[in-house]
Order: sequence, then structure tokens, then C-alpha cells
Amino acid sequence: MNNKFIRLITRHKLIAIAATILIISAGAYLIWQRSQPVVPGVQTIPLQGNGPTTSVSSSTNTGVSGGGILQTSIRLSEGQAQPQSIIPITLAPGTPLSPEEIQQILSRLPALPEDPSAQVDFNLPADPIPPPRPGETVQQTFPPVPTAGPPAPVESGPLEVLRFSPEGEIPIAPFIDITFNQPMVPLTSVAELSALQVPVQVEPPLTGAWRWLGTRTLNFQYDSDLIDRLPKATRYHVTIPAGTTSASGGTLAQAVEWDFSTPPPKVTRTFPENGPQSRTPLFFIHFDQRIDPAAVLGTIRVTAGGQTASLELISEADLKANEKYNYLLKDAKESRWLAFQAKEPLPPDTEVNVVIGPETPSAEGPLVTQEAQTYSFRTYAALRIEDHGCSYGNDPCRPLSPFYIRFNNPIDESVYTDSMLRIDPELPGASVSIYGNTISIQGASKGQTTYTVTVSKEVQDTFGQTLGQDAQLTFRVGQAEPMLSGPDSYFITLDPAAKKPVFSVYTINLNALDVKIYALPISTRPP
Repeated sequence: MNNKFIRLITRHKLIAIAATILIISAGAYLIWQRSQPVVPGVQTIPLQGNGPTTSVSSSTNTGVSGGGILQTSIRLSEGQAQPQSIIPITLAPGTPLSPEEIQQILSRLPALPEDPSAQVDFNLPADPIPPPRPGETVQQTFPPVPTAGPPAPVESGPLEVLRFSPEGEIPIAPFIDITFNQPMVPLTSVAELSALQVPVQVEPPLTGAWRWLGTRTLNFQYDSDLIDRLPKATRYHVTIPAGTTSASGGTLAQAVEWDFSTPPPKVTRTFPENGPQSRTPLFFIHFDQRIDPAAVLGTIRVTAGGQTASLELISEADLKANEKYNYLLKDAKESRWLAFQAKEPLPPDTEVNVVIGPETPSAEGPLVTQEAQTYSFRTYAALRIEDHGCSYGNDPCRPLSPFYIRFNNPIDESVYTDSMLRIDPELPGASVSIYGNTISIQGASKGQTTYTVTVSKEVQDTFGQTLGQDAQLTFRVGQAEPMLSGPDSYFITLDPAAKKPVFSVYTINLNALDVKIYALPISTRPP
């Protein structure tokens, strides 16, 4: 055994010597490294690796601890700039060649070889890819091969009327339709069909055009520049006489007759309505059909206080010239309205009743209304104060709540002045607004205070009447409800960079406020 070991060492003595020197050198380096003092500005970072196979570069310190764990440390220090000198390349001086010199150089080059096989036309793909087509392709010749089929069966027997319209009492009749069970005319052009005799009689006679919708349905359209329907206020009688023959030879055994009617005039809009009105009002009535104003006025009665007023028409030109009432014509249709007025002023503070009909005629047909159509309004009374109080309905009023004063007639804003209202005690920031018959007073009213508002006798309504005497009104303002106003969020973050962070809230009738304030530790505050 000893002899073998000696022979092995002798054979590989060079390798053994080199390994011994390497181990001694590594140990000496580690001893020297650990003995070096710590250099200021240099940071040592320990690293840990598993197993002896961890590789370490030449700039690291390594040491093997117990358990086979290799500990490694890296030393970091401040780096220094390493400027590099750049040597610019000097451009060689030169002179551009002239075109003649360039051509002399190119002429020395050999000519490019010509390949006749490369001279070809544009080469299209032999089999282009067809575009994608959804669905299924059906191969069929076009135009299709004509096929002679049997004609559609023609109904034989007696001619009948399958349906007709309109019928009965209807609000509007746009046309007349009749459908037969057999073809009545041949298949031809519309112009030729219109020249054929129509087997229908309508009473009263109407101007218009009959036309066939197909070969079995007959349609009538009324012809007028004034309306696009059949006239209203008319009772119509339609007859298809017996013996009417179809195109296939069928005959109508018995006459077919029916009636329909359109309504007489109906009121769609009236003026004036509601509220106090002038004693010399303008009356305006709009209907659903054309009328004769003079004929309709003869069926209208206006009564006030048990007396019947005498009426006179107002022309369209006069109504257009009236700046106060010409807006009534904005949505009015031609010849469907009338305007009139009473010859004498109506009594004040009196209910006025307007009765239209019965027997109100139409300009479209002979039918007249069977029942009266009515509406009413009231003339103005002497100006007076009807109510006053707090706009929000509280008693007593809440601070800052507006006051209101309500009159029986609308107030004339054009003659109102600030001197017509006096408020005691003074109401800071007081402002007055007029809405029809109501005066609204807005201001910074104080709690537990009674305000007296004096309304001047010079206050005037739109009818030229004044109040006549001063009126003193009392408004009691009670205690304000507690109120807190501030940001909408429950959690507020103040800017830490502000010199004086402020959190503002506004309160009414609150003496204390609970606030929770949270401060971040200095170590967690952002830099």
C-alpha cells in the first residue's frame, strides 16, 4: 500500500506541488484580507450562498463557516469619473469631380450583360385565390329558363264585396276603401285604370280621384287645397249598385249600401280662461275644422251678472296688429278660429260664461253641433291683499326664509318702485321680486325678530287699480334650526406643507363641534 502511494505521488508530483502552492496562497490571501482596516466611505455587504460550489470573483472576500456554507462579502466604494480623450479624425482635403470626369470613370466599366429571358410581361398568378363567400353557392343559369305554368285560378260565381271602410261615426275620414272577391279590372297601367268607369256612388258628391290598388281594391282620395281628408260635419252614403260585373263575369246580385259620418265643429282652444281678466277682454275660440266666423258668432252667447253682452267680430288684420294678443295666431290653423269682443265693458268682479251653440255650423259640411260647448272666467275685482307669510310655509318663519305678499290681481312691474315697501327693522340685503300677483322679499332675516312691512297705497295692478290705502303686514321670525355646513367627506386630509392648515365649517345655532384630528408620526411622513 505504501509503495503504491509513493509511486502515485512520484508519477503526479507536479500536480501535487501545484495544488499545495494554491492552497497555501489562498489561505495567506484570506488572512491578509481580514487583517485590512476598514476604509472610510467603503461599505461591506455580506452575502450568503449554499454549498461549497458558490463561485466568487477576484474582487470578493470569501470564508467558509461551519456546515459548509460559503459566506461572501462585496466591498463598495465611491466611483470616480474616467474621462476618455477623443481624437477627432481629420478629413482629407479633396476636390469634387466634374461630370466629365465621372463619365470617363464610368466608361471604363464593362457593360451590363443583357438577358433576353428577363424581358417578360407582367406575370399574373396562374390561379388567383377567389374572395371568400359566406353561405352556399347555388349554380343556376341566368336568365332562368322560362317555364310555362298554369294560370292562377280565377274565382267564379257571384260577385261579392268583401270589406269596405269607413263606416259609422268616425272622428276623421282620410279616404274610402272597397275590396271585391274577384278581379274588377285587367292588369294594365294606372293611367288606363283611372279612365275606367267606377262602380261606386257617393252622396253627397265629392271631388277627387278613384284608383285601383291591384285588381280588386278601389280607393278614393279627396282632392282639395284646403284639407287632406274628407270634409267633416258630413253624413255620407255609399252605394255599389246591383248588377256590377267583375272582369271574370261575376255579377253583384244585390246592391251594397252603407253610411258613415264625420263630426260637427268641436272647440279645441279658448281664451281667456281662469284668473282675473279685463272688463273688455278679447275672446278667441279655435275649432277642429274650417268655420265661417260670422255664422258661428250667431250661435255664441256671453253672459255676465245675468246680462247678455252684445258681440262684434275682430278681423284677422286687427288681431295681427294687436301686440298684446297676436300670439294667439301662432298655432292657429287657417279658417278654423274666430275672435270677437263685447261692445260694452263687462261688470267688475263678475263671472263671465261663454256658451257656443248648439246649432254651431261648419264650413265643411251641413251637420251642426247638437250640444253646447262652454267655458268661463272672472273679471277683475278691486285690488287687495289676500295673503302673506313665509315662502316655506313655516310659522313662525325661519331665519333667511323669504317673505311673500299675495294679491288678488297681478301686479304691474313697470310702475313698481322700491319706495312702495318699507321694512322695519331694516332687513340686510333685502331684494324684491314680482311674480304675477305675488311679491317676494328676500333678505338676511334674524332669528327671534318680528318684521313689519308697510305696503304703499300706490301699488298698482295690471288693470290700473291701486291699493288705495297703506297696509301693514307682520312677519314673525323664530329660532333658526341648528345647521352645520362643510365638506362632503367625513375624512379630510390637510396639506402638511401649508404654513397654516385651515379647516372651515359654517354653523347656525351650534355652540360646539366635535372634531377628531389624527397626526402621522414623523418617521412615516413623506419627505
